[in-house]
Amino acid sequence: MARTLQEAEELIKLYEQNGAAKLYYALNRKMNEMADMLNKQNLSTLDVEEKSKTFDRLKVIWNDAADIADGVKSLGLLAGVTNDEAKDIARKPFIETIADSRR
Repeated sequence: MARTLQEAEELIKLYEQNGAAKLYYALNRKMNEMADMLNKQNLSTLDVEEKSKTFDRLKVIWNDAADIADGVKSLGLLAGVTNDEAKDIARKPFIETIADSRR
């Protein structure tokens, strides 16, 4: 099935965004959600002897937290994040590079 011009333009817009910056902000929001989950739980009230899915899920979060944070930090550096989400995502990361390489 052929795409309309509008559909094609919407697809092109996705490629013109700074995907790395967009991913950085999405992962940063998920890290905040993970922190909120950890903060909502009081470990002293969890029965660790009982097979608790909550405790198992919390362990997964805190076991991987440092690796996730390091990855997000690296992604932010790679993407040139400035803490202005709209501008960072709108910045077209490869267009200037391609234009410079053709000179």
